[in-house]
Amino acid sequence: MIHNTQARLVSLLKQTAYVGLVFLVMLLITGGRPLGFIVGLSVVLGIGFVVWSENNR
Repeated sequence: MIHNTQARLVSLLKQTAYVGLVFLVMLLITGGRPLGFIVGLSVVLGIGFVVWSENNR
């Protein structure tokens, strides 16, 4: 039980780090002023990545 919880926590932290890194890169590319469409697309892609990652796990 504890091992399963640890594995899920590590997976969550990795996914959060990846999504955060992509968001940071998006902010750097747009100079801190992204369009609403770009922010929305980043959110949708981030959610899609987490869902895909969980399905593969």
